Amino acid sequence: MCGLHNGGPIHSLGKPPEVEIHSWTTPNQEKRELMVTLKLPTDIMQALTLMYNACMNAFPNSTSLMNNTNIINDAPPITCMVWNTQGAGSGEFLSALKELLRCHKPMVFSLVETHMGGDQEMKIATATSYSGHTRVDAQGYSGGIWVYWKPELVNVDPIHQHQQYISMEITRNGEAPWYFSAIYASLDPSRRQDLWRELEEFATRNNKQWLLAGDFNETRFGWERSSSCAETTRRSNHFNQWVENNQLLEIEFSGPSHTWARGNSIDTRQSVRLDRAMCSTEWGLRFDKARVKHLPAIQSDHCPILITSNGLAPLQELNRPFRFQAA
Repeated sequence: MCGLHNGGPIHSLGKPPEVEIHSWTTPNQEKRELMVTLKLPTDIMQALTLMYNACMNAFPNSTSLMNNTNIINDAPPITCMVWNTQGAGSGEFLSALKELLRCHKPMVFSLVETHMGGDQEMKIATATSYSGHTRVDAQGYSGGIWVYWKPELVNVDPIHQHQQYISMEITRNGEAPWYFSAIYASLDPSRRQDLWRELEEFATRNNKQWLLAGDFNETRFGWERSSSCAETTRRSNHFNQWVENNQLLEIEFSGPSHTWARGNSIDTRQSVRLDRAMCSTEWGLRFDKARVKHLPAIQSDHCPILITSNGLAPLQELNRPFRFQAA
């Protein structure tokens, strides 16, 4: 007997309810993954809805915590992808991008170091069916940050654009908003110092949960480089100090340890972890299962990085779900 609301029962479960489980698999991954969505019977959903409404009436400031359970909102987790493309003009690049989007289905994705301006950005929006988009154009053949999203799935409000980052507010109906900054740090160390300062000021002005992801063009630890010297160690120490000063957390990743590589022989091979995702403490507590996946590098020396807020990559639906009768 499930009883709630004025002391009266909602429904007497005389026989076990049928439970539907829909399964997905991820193609072409190093480790196979599975995501299972449990479709609850109507009676149980009614009970959960009543409990949710009662909780919200008693604790109106608990929105983010309740949203984190995804009990009422049956929408999939918000996923973001950032990719240093080292140019976005070729037909081969567009084909590779479309395949990435087909396999991983990010709701928001950013292309950095695009090396070009707006005409190609509009072409990509049309070709990929991501109708929401904004950009910072490249300066000559340097830089460029393009951001795309699906307005039917997620609300994105760009709030600050800079040559080295775009910051935006992300939300969905019924969920607390949070900030996302897509990063492309300059190769020039002095300009990177400007970026660290700008981001620190952004964090001071805006007191919301915050995710930062992209190409930081810096490393934090010795294992993140195939080779080191006194200068790279000094820069890593400075970068770590900035991370600690802003109380940022590193989001756990899977995949290759280094996200950039170049050279085809032992003598010429170099690799570094330049691309990463970090978050504020508040974002990390809200999305405590968040993970980053370093995807295979294609059409670029950089790996795309995929950030999922619940630790599961978006998965391709099988042709048919399977069912079982609950005991």
